[in-house]
Amino acid sequence: MVPLVLGCAVACFAWIWVVTGAMTGCSLRDAYLADELADDPVLDVARPGSVRVDEAFHGCDEDDGFAYAGRTYDHPGGREDLVAFFRTAVTEAGWQSEPSERPGGPSCFTSRRGDLTVHLALSFPDLYNVPGEQESPPSRYTVELRASHDGSAWC
Repeated sequence: MVPLVLGCAVACFAWIWVVTGAMTGCSLRDAYLADELADDPVLDVARPGSVRVDEAFHGCDEDDGFAYAGRTYDHPGGREDLVAFFRTAVTEAGWQSEPSERPGGPSCFTSRRGDLTVHLALSFPDLYNVPGEQESPPSRYTVELRASHDGSAWC
């Protein structure tokens, strides 16, 4: 009888561990959240003249356990004008600005969605180019959302 009870307890614990994401780093709720973020209209805020260059992306970060979704665009104009346009558009849509962590780094914004804080970043992939690898042109920019039910997301 004891082995049966112990076996049931272990099986229940293992099931909870898998469902909550302890094995993968991302909870099932956050995996579903990634799908919701992918449908957020703020990801389609693009300066006129911008063209989406990649497929929309979304998923759940397995290392840090947050949901994400984004789009990458190409814009032939100046970066300063793009940042100003984006800042105005998302602020008018109710997003709150956060100070950037480093000069030239992502422009960060937050919005409350029920009990979640959703982070929105405008970033430039060319800032992360590695010599010798395929480089992103300076006209590319990415709009990305991140959120987590446990609060582990950031810009």
